[in-house]
Amino acid sequence: MLLWLLGCWMAPPMVQAEDGEELSYNGSFSQTAPGYARGKPVSISHSGGNVSVRCIDTQELSARLAFKTAGFVEASLRAFGDGLGMATAGDTAGGSVKTKIPSKTGINSADVELTVNVPLGPSGVTVTQSGTGWVEIMNCAGAIKVTSGTGGVYVSGKLTAVNIAAPGGDIKVEQTADGVLTGASSLSAPGGSILMLMPGSQAAKLTAKAATVTVSHLVMGQNGGSLVQGDINGGTTGGGVVLNLTARDRVDLKQP
Repeated sequence: MLLWLLGCWMAPPMVQAEDGEELSYNGSFSQTAPGYARGKPVSISHSGGNVSVRCIDTQELSARLAFKTAGFVEASLRAFGDGLGMATAGDTAGGSVKTKIPSKTGINSADVELTVNVPLGPSGVTVTQSGTGWVEIMNCAGAIKVTSGTGGVYVSGKLTAVNIAAPGGDIKVEQTADGVLTGASSLSAPGGSILMLMPGSQAAKLTAKAATVTVSHLVMGQNGGSLVQGDINGGTTGGGVVLNLTARDRVDLKQP
């Protein structure tokens, strides 16, 4: 069972700089999941703000929700800040972090940022983020899956598969020099560009489409200004994977 922690008791008093100016109501709260087993998959769901996932040398899965609001109606600001919620859970099968975002009625602006720390290990990470904000997943391993809202996505680590849909932003993926993709991977940035750094030793069947495509790897197949399609290091027959990169503006596939 998920335990929802509401933000009301952690928020500081309302702040008003001068008479007639905007009020602000800011705060944060944190949770841990002691039962999470290192190396198991983690799923994260958040809306209305940035998401930062860091795989670090720590013992527990933990999450922190921080919010900043502004407006002229004190009751509306308090209702939003006090209505925020987060549930962090984990067991031997994996971990999860979910947030509750209340209505923004009556406030001028609200920024709600989620930070998740994952113990180092061969864990996969799935992030579903909607609304405004970006997603970053740093120094993580395994299969990574991201669906973002209006912002971009940055992923780095020893990745075995990476599947990202970023309708409103750019995508950047940095695979470690000793990393090898072993699962089908797809990056889609219909509103922006893609930069992927992938070791030259990676074998893959590549399709890359955008207004401009640049690939530093040797591709056996079609090589045009807006489409590069073919095999890298023998393609799937060379033990590689299917890799699809699609963007509006640019696709750059480079070696680290």
